[in-house]
Amino acid sequence: MDVALLKVTALLYLLGTGTFIIYVALLRDFFSRVSPLILLAGFLLHTAALGLHFFQAGYPAVTELREALSVYSWVMVGVYLFVQLKYRLTILGCFVAPLAFLMSLAGIAFGAGGGELPPGLKTYWLPLHVTLAFLGNAVFALAFAVSLMYLVQEYRLKSKRMTALYKPLPSLERLDRLNYIFLVWGFPLMTLGILTGSLWAGAYWGNYWSWEPRQISSAITWLLYGSLLQGRITAGWRGRKVAFLTIVGFVVVLGYFLWGDSVFPSRHAGRFE
Repeated sequence: MDVALLKVTALLYLLGTGTFIIYVALLRDFFSRVSPLILLAGFLLHTAALGLHFFQAGYPAVTELREALSVYSWVMVGVYLFVQLKYRLTILGCFVAPLAFLMSLAGIAFGAGGGELPPGLKTYWLPLHVTLAFLGNAVFALAFAVSLMYLVQEYRLKSKRMTALYKPLPSLERLDRLNYIFLVWGFPLMTLGILTGSLWAGAYWGNYWSWEPRQISSAITWLLYGSLLQGRITAGWRGRKVAFLTIVGFVVVLGYFLWGDSVFPSRHAGRFE
């Protein structure tokens, strides 16, 4: 039954994508109001689907790639809706909605999973580690989106293009500020996600760090975002360089998330543990 709910959720995310595009094209207040509401409806239905899975299986739906993609899109939409309440940045949904739809669609396309969660993994470490990790990645997804907008807005200003499609874009200063805010929140969440993952590995596997591909990838991404945040705080990094490095960091996160375990098999393969 949760699969049926996920299919309807994906349709709502697709509908939200369409209304966000219409908003950018027509700049109608109606679509700026209704688009986040459609995403909210999808998010609530998505929550119901994940909750149903939890009550049926007894653990969060994060143990397989298809489930992880679904949860990733759910957390990302939830973070966007929270940001929308505070900053009223409707255009950010133009990036979040299609990404959420594609992730949800991919999760459905991979089909139903099989097998039970190993007894040793049925522990409080699972929701703790995964929640922190996904929250950090979701915040970095929003940092990625505002960085893309920054580069587009900068190009528009330099080329002096004044088409209507650029009007909803915030100023460069605001986009740069949002990038900093998302990095400030995302980096500690990612750090806590790595720490709880290491503690969980120590409790379950007997060693805190085994230099597995996923751990190495996480460490590289942590160093990249940490260096970027330090550069912003101590060296005053701003603008195009920060936007570009933020995009690179998210591409690394998403790339390994999708394909890393299939290219570099490990004990994490097929699961988000």
